[in-house]
Amino acid sequence: MPRGISLTEFQKGQAIAYINDGKTILEITGILKISKSAISEFLKNPDAHGKREKTGRPRKLTPKEQRNLLRQLKKRGASIPTAQRESGLTHITRQIAFNYVQRSKQFQF
Repeated sequence: MPRGISLTEFQKGQAIAYINDGKTILEITGILKISKSAISEFLKNPDAHGKREKTGRPRKLTPKEQRNLLRQLKKRGASIPTAQRESGLTHITRQIAFNYVQRSKQFQF
């Protein structure tokens, strides 16, 4: 489930300034038009706000493997299975390699 819009740097600075001026969280939410929970979560730990690691399934190809696959295709003009074999990408299917090449927008199919 997607999260709400994170606070901008400007909003973070304003929230800290208002707290230092002695304003309450409810007053700050009224001024900045941001939810109470967003302000209070930010003020609990300002340094860690918005830096949580992304969850989800890891990618099949690392950025290095992706570059290597495209490099093999450009250099030799070979088919995707051939470039995949020469790149040492035996752990992925031909369809995954094909989908990545299509998404890269460097080749027209």
